[in-house]
Amino acid sequence: MKYTIGTRGSKLALVQTESVKQALEKAFPMHTFEIKIIKTTGDKNQKDSLYKIGGKGVFVQEIEEQLLNGEIQIAVHSMKDMPSRPAKGCIFTKSPKREDPRDVLVLREKKTLNELKTGATIGTGSIRRKAFLLKLRPDLQIVDIRGNVDTRLRKMEDEKLDGIVLAAAGLKRLGRENEITQYLSYEEMIPSPAQGCLALEINEKNMELKDMLDSLSDEESNACASIEREFLLKLEADCTTPVGAICEKKENGYSLKAAIEKNGTLDEVYVEGDSSTIVDKAMVELNKGKVYLVGAGCGDKDLITVKGLKCIQKADCIIYDRLIDPSLLEEAKAGCDLIYVGKENHNHTMPQAEINHLLVQKAILYHNVVRLKGGDSFVFGRGGEEIEELMKYNIEFEVIPGITSSIAGLTSAGIPITHRDFVSGFRVITAHNKNGNMNHIDFHSIAKGKETVVFLMGLSKLDKIVENLLDAGMSKDMDIAVIGHAYMPDQIVIQGTLENIVERVNEANVTSPGIIALGKTIAFRNKYKKYLVTKVGPYSKLADLLKEKGYQVDEISLGAIKYFDFELKKDYNYIIFTSKNGIEAFFNKDVDVHSSKLIAIGEKSAKYLKEKGYEPYFVSKGNSNELIRDLKSMITEDDSVLYVRAKHVSSNLKEYFNMDEVIVYENEEVKWNDLNVEIYDGIFFTCASSVERFLQKVKVNCPIYSIGPVCSKAIQKYGCIKGIYLGIKRISKCHPFHPGGYDPLP
Repeated sequence: MKYTIGTRGSKLALVQTESVKQALEKAFPMHTFEIKIIKTTGDKNQKDSLYKIGGKGVFVQEIEEQLLNGEIQIAVHSMKDMPSRPAKGCIFTKSPKREDPRDVLVLREKKTLNELKTGATIGTGSIRRKAFLLKLRPDLQIVDIRGNVDTRLRKMEDEKLDGIVLAAAGLKRLGRENEITQYLSYEEMIPSPAQGCLALEINEKNMELKDMLDSLSDEESNACASIEREFLLKLEADCTTPVGAICEKKENGYSLKAAIEKNGTLDEVYVEGDSSTIVDKAMVELNKGKVYLVGAGCGDKDLITVKGLKCIQKADCIIYDRLIDPSLLEEAKAGCDLIYVGKENHNHTMPQAEINHLLVQKAILYHNVVRLKGGDSFVFGRGGEEIEELMKYNIEFEVIPGITSSIAGLTSAGIPITHRDFVSGFRVITAHNKNGNMNHIDFHSIAKGKETVVFLMGLSKLDKIVENLLDAGMSKDMDIAVIGHAYMPDQIVIQGTLENIVERVNEANVTSPGIIALGKTIAFRNKYKKYLVTKVGPYSKLADLLKEKGYQVDEISLGAIKYFDFELKKDYNYIIFTSKNGIEAFFNKDVDVHSSKLIAIGEKSAKYLKEKGYEPYFVSKGNSNELIRDLKSMITEDDSVLYVRAKHVSSNLKEYFNMDEVIVYENEEVKWNDLNVEIYDGIFFTCASSVERFLQKVKVNCPIYSIGPVCSKAIQKYGCIKGIYLGIKRISKCHPFHPGGYDPLP
């Protein structure tokens, strides 16, 4: 039978593949073997850093694709260049005899690292090698260098580098051992896991071929490489998380020396043991970061605690759930590793056991890890299970409590969870067990009690809950409410009694996450008012102002500001600005306007110009007719004028002046989910674009408020709907709102 062996086209890759081909031909003369060169992404892009273009996987993806589609039957790689797992559908066979795993120095003039001058320049594309070099010689200058052995040696000469670091195995296989200047011991530099080993990869369906290749293996080399690779796998590490590991056979087992680079420092460990336990022993002994189990609160980002927010801001890695407000992740620092592990019904991104171990992996790789969970980590949040896994590996942790949905969810609907005149306390119950079945709940004690009762994770079992409560003797007239998506823009509240709640919830098509609450405090909901504020971008000053006044407020973003690149044709005598966004977009680019007179339309534009460090030459406070009159009094026919504007915004100023226009930004519509507007007592609009986007899709019967005449004019286009004009100043002077009492808004 004919077998095709795939490989990269470098000299080293071909030499390695030829050695495998010859071994197969000798062992299996009844078959024929040929070599096929495959060019990978890593070979095509020799310019960019390995970490920038996707890590070690860029050297194998195209080869694995051909294994899977049958174009080749065997792939030969350097094992150290392989990701921690092969592609789905591919497997590694046992390793042939290992070549020298050490790293080596090739120096241009000197003989040892210690002989190099202060500040000498060494080339390497490996963060691991860089960390060890700087441990040995902190004064060295490390430069990034990529390419095959010939390319790196040539760059050393062309760029007059003092030396480069390579793998001994590659130079020896190429017959260039004499070019090695200094071997680096395992104490000086721990090699990459499985360095010096070949990886023979095949399609997992071809078991006959696996037996053939396994016959070429070396028992000790395979055992040591397997342990090193297991260490890599347990960390889920790749070349963006620099790891070193070297395993050696001992008289009564194995030794494993390993290292991880974290933020410029090296964490090293040495352990001995048998093959089944040695990797876990190493992971226990490694220095670890700290894990913070942070409750993100219920729905709204503003409900996170101050301490929880500080943890997010300093985190190196955040592992987060489905029910957090996504805008919390915007608080993370640049480069933070964000990992989603959300769960929805039976559709889990990752099983809980894997999440538990993921926390261990990331605590080894990072100094500060945040486990960000909706609500509170311990209120049915599986935080206890995660802590058990952290304790198993001696990992420091801290729990930052969060505002649980069992309380906040009711508050979002205007329902107090307690009232001393009506209830003696409250119960919080999870409606299902870990297998997804109905929990064993004492419905008789609930029916006889006087507490507010809250069921979490029970929306799919609402009919069973109601049935059991009625069977236990609770009145069919007992008040009950279902709150869906609490403190989220699409929150919905369905209120009723045990007799009709199931029908009402089904009609409204309420979806998870949902909270079920019953008791005498449900009736208080009718005394609260709630408003919706539309906005463009992530922030709304109006929403913050209303919240300060005590109003319940939801926010929905209907647009995002997109900046455009632009070029100025010349120097202008006057530049006219009409909005904050225009000013932000204009000065987002490095422009020189010191020779121009800046005109601000409105006090707000003037304020933003001053914040940018520019004093407006003139501030217009009147209507469009007054603006034109004012401008005519100062701008002559010979003056050049620039009008800074948004896309899709027109002006009649060009009719009066020698004017250029520059489009610097766009209020771009964003996708948003349909809302149940019936839960709101009023809707606020802050700009005409939001009015158009919202009222074209949603029929509104509640009062509508605008904060400007242009916005009010847009509202009035929609027939019988009349916008109530409320300026920001007027709102800011309103008395605080007291639920059930005086409402200062008309």
